[in-house]
Amino acid sequence: MGRMETHKRPTNPEVTEEIKTCDPLVSDDWARISARMPVEVETSAWETKALQRKREVKSPLDLLRLVLAYSVCDWSLRLVGAWATTIGLGRLSDVAVRKRLRNTLPWLGRIIGVWLQRRQEGLAGRAVHVRLIDATVISKPGSQGTDWRVHAGFDLGAFSMTGLEITDGSGGETLSRHTIGEGEITVADRGYAHRKGLATVFAGLAYLVVRVTWQNLPLETADGRPFDPIKWLRAQSHHPCETSVWVTTPAGRFEVRLVAQRLPQDKAEEARRRARAASRKKGHTPSPGTLFAAGYILLVTNLPAVTWTTEQVLALYRLRWQVELLFKRLKSILHMDRLRAKDPLMAQVYLLGKLVGALLVEEWTADLAASGVADWFQDTVRPVSPWRWTSLWTDMLCHAIRGPVTLSRLLAALPHLARYLCDSPRKRRQQAACARQWLNAFVLPTGAFHQIACHESILA
Repeated sequence: MGRMETHKRPTNPEVTEEIKTCDPLVSDDWARISARMPVEVETSAWETKALQRKREVKSPLDLLRLVLAYSVCDWSLRLVGAWATTIGLGRLSDVAVRKRLRNTLPWLGRIIGVWLQRRQEGLAGRAVHVRLIDATVISKPGSQGTDWRVHAGFDLGAFSMTGLEITDGSGGETLSRHTIGEGEITVADRGYAHRKGLATVFAGLAYLVVRVTWQNLPLETADGRPFDPIKWLRAQSHHPCETSVWVTTPAGRFEVRLVAQRLPQDKAEEARRRARAASRKKGHTPSPGTLFAAGYILLVTNLPAVTWTTEQVLALYRLRWQVELLFKRLKSILHMDRLRAKDPLMAQVYLLGKLVGALLVEEWTADLAASGVADWFQDTVRPVSPWRWTSLWTDMLCHAIRGPVTLSRLLAALPHLARYLCDSPRKRRQQAACARQWLNAFVLPTGAFHQIACHESILA
């Protein structure tokens, strides 16, 4: 990667002196943070045509900073333009900002792809490699449905993302969407219990722990007859329990372990309540088999029973909750669900920019976990809180992106910000502006109140 340089060529002459006298520690934050990206952003920006000419935006790093200001800082296009003008990055209208951000989609995809590929290469050779897989739903403004899905693979040992993909609402959950290496252990929810996806894992000599329902994955006995999970569950006198079954996939027929665990009474009743509600929504009544199976956790795995007991398989599946907490941090701390763009290109740029910010925070976590605070991440009595840690470094990332926006600099640039801070002409005028104009037209002359009071006293 080439040497990072802080852009110090302000467009506004009025703010030149302020930029020169800014705090060097603050102005260097962006260069230090962007240097943590293990990707060649300069070359890839020109190759993907994200940056085609140096007009206002002078470098790929400046363009990436615009993307992160829009996505991580959650600014509108006009505020991004006002901020860029204030710090001297470039004088861009909201239309110009939008045009440049739309062109960055292939570039951001390449950055994230290369970044994750290098992460996977760094994790190769570990004795046990556990990957948690899931997806989360993102809705566009005014929508209550599924408009976008963010598919993620989360490495439990490294506590970082190793796979990412953004699809529209039609992009379903499947294991075939993820690249799973030989010997890796993948843990997934029941939405991934499809024979095509299972074939990807089994044929690749990888391991899988996936939750199933009693009927979404056809199971067979050794002689090829259908296996009835409900009948098997009713015959069990103790839990947890397991049996050997077979699954026919496009890649062949594989022997797997079916593991079952009875839920506590309160959890079972809650699961049955959700099953009834889901059936009412679809306009039918749940079957007795569905209500019975709702009181159990059913897992399918190809982990060898010699090294992985029934209890260990169940304990491994419970770790899947960590990927749910990952999505919660992405939505609650990085606000990934605050999607404001209805334009599909801008929506993807926004989401990819959020993920770049999340990857940067994870890079800091990896660096600091190997430094003087390594004991914090190994302590099981008082461990590091992922929530507070992510909150702290996300706020630091936002400060680094914004840069040295001081009050004196903002006041110096204020005369040039009318195009960003003032509304565009519209048919329906702003009520507050019209009220101010109307009230100012009725200002009484000096002493008018005194004359009115004297006149009333005479009449009295």
